[in-house]
Amino acid sequence: MAHMKEFEYLKIQFEAIKSATNNFAEDRRGGFGKVYKGKIKIAGFDGQPMVALKRLDPRFGQGDSEFWKEIMMLQRYKHKNIVSLLGFCDEREEKILVYEYVVNRSLDRYLNSENLRWITRLKICIGAARGLAYLHDADGTQQRVLHRDIKSSNILLDEDWNAKISDFGLSKFGPANQKYTFLISKAVGTHGYCDPLYAETGFLTKESDVYSFGVVLFEVLCGRLCIDNKQKSLIILARQSYEQKTLYEIVYEKIKDEINPASLQVFATIAYKCLKRDREERPLMSEIVRELESALQYQEPRNDPIANTYLLPKPSEVVESDHGNAVHLVGIEECASSEGGGLLVVTIHEANNLQGKHPFVLLRVGHDIKRTTTMKNNQNPVWKETFKFTLEKPTKAILHLVVCSDSWSKKDILGDVDISLADVVKEKQMNNMYNFGNGRIHVELQWESSDLPLKSKPKLLKFMNSVYNLAVS
Repeated sequence: MAHMKEFEYLKIQFEAIKSATNNFAEDRRGGFGKVYKGKIKIAGFDGQPMVALKRLDPRFGQGDSEFWKEIMMLQRYKHKNIVSLLGFCDEREEKILVYEYVVNRSLDRYLNSENLRWITRLKICIGAARGLAYLHDADGTQQRVLHRDIKSSNILLDEDWNAKISDFGLSKFGPANQKYTFLISKAVGTHGYCDPLYAETGFLTKESDVYSFGVVLFEVLCGRLCIDNKQKSLIILARQSYEQKTLYEIVYEKIKDEINPASLQVFATIAYKCLKRDREERPLMSEIVRELESALQYQEPRNDPIANTYLLPKPSEVVESDHGNAVHLVGIEECASSEGGGLLVVTIHEANNLQGKHPFVLLRVGHDIKRTTTMKNNQNPVWKETFKFTLEKPTKAILHLVVCSDSWSKKDILGDVDISLADVVKEKQMNNMYNFGNGRIHVELQWESSDLPLKSKPKLLKFMNSVYNLAVS
C-alpha cells in the first residue's frame, strides 16, 4: 500500500504492542474501539514513554480508509491542542493507533465535577477552540480539516488541563482557499452534537464543526451532557434561557457563584451564535477564540485593587484591531491614531427604574473594558460618568454595554445592548430606542476623528445622543 512507505517510520511491531498492554489485559471503551494504556519504545523518545493504544474494531465501522485517514491527518496537522500520533500497527489483521498518553482523559468526565472551576473551564474551551481553528485554516496548506465528530468525549485533557482534540477517523479534507467549504457526504457524528442542517441535507461545512463546538460550550457551562434521558434537551434549554435572559438558571450550580457576569455574557453569546440554524450566522472558529479569550479577561483578576474587586482588567490596556488581534495602547494622551482612527467618548447619564440591587454598567470595545461606579440608590440614581476608548478602526468596532446587578449571590445581568460604531460615526443611530424592559439608562456617544496624535485635542466632529432601555427582569 502506498501509505505504508510514507509512514513506515511510525510502524510498531504487534508483539511490542502486545507486550506493552500485557496481552490487552485492561481496556476502556473509546470511539470505534478499545483503548489501552502502556509503555512502549517509540523512535525519538528516551526510554519507554506512557502511551494510549486504540485497537480499532471493524464492527464499529472503521476500516482501512478511516485508519489511514487518521494517520495522515495527525501527521500533517500538528498543534499543541491536537493529540499527537506516535505510531501504528497494521499486522495480523489488527489496526492499532498509538497516541501520546493524556493523563486526565476526556472532558465529558469532568462536566459535573465541582473541582473543575470556571477559569479552568474557560481555558479548556479556549484551547479546544484554538485547535479547531487551526484545523479549519491550517497555515501553509491548501486544505482544511472538517472534524465531523466534535464532542466533549473527543476533547482530551493533559496533566495541566490543556485541551487536545482527538478521534479523527470521521474527518474529511476540504479546500481552504474559499470562504465556504461544501462537501456532500452521508451525515455522520454523534446524536446531540451533529449539525441539524448537515443531518438534513448532507451538506458538510466547517460551520458544522462550529455547531458541535457550541454544544460543547453549553455542556461546559451547564455541567451536563447534551443528551440526558432524565433532563430536557440541553440545546433547547440553552437557546430558551439565552433568549429569555435566564442564563443563571441553567449554569452548573457548583460554579455559579464564581462567574463574573460579563464573562458569562460573552461566553454564552458566542456559544448561542454557534447554534444558529443558518450556517452563515455562525461565527468562524477564529472569532470564537477571540470571544472566549475576552470572557477569560473579564474573569481573571489583575494586580489592581479596584480591578480585583470586580474581576475586571485595567482600563486602556488593549483594543481589538480589524484583524481581531489585540494591540497595546500606551494611554489616551500618548497614542496617535492611524487613518480613520480617533477617540470614542461614552457618557453614562442618569438611570430610571433599574430594579437590580446596586447596578453598574460594563463597557467593552474589543478587549478594552471599563465600568461605572456602583449605584447606591437605584430608584432615584444620579449617574454621570465619562469613558474614553481609543480606536484605530471605528467602523469595524462594536460597543458592548452590559448592565449588571452588584448582588453577588446571583450576579444577575439586568440587560445588554451592542452598538455598531460604524453607525455612530455615520450618524445613523440618532435617538434610537432599544426596548429590553422597563429599565432605562441614558447613553451619550461622541466620536472624535483625527489623523493627528490625540494629545492635540482634536475638534469634536461627530455627536450622537441615544437612550437605551435595558432589561431588568
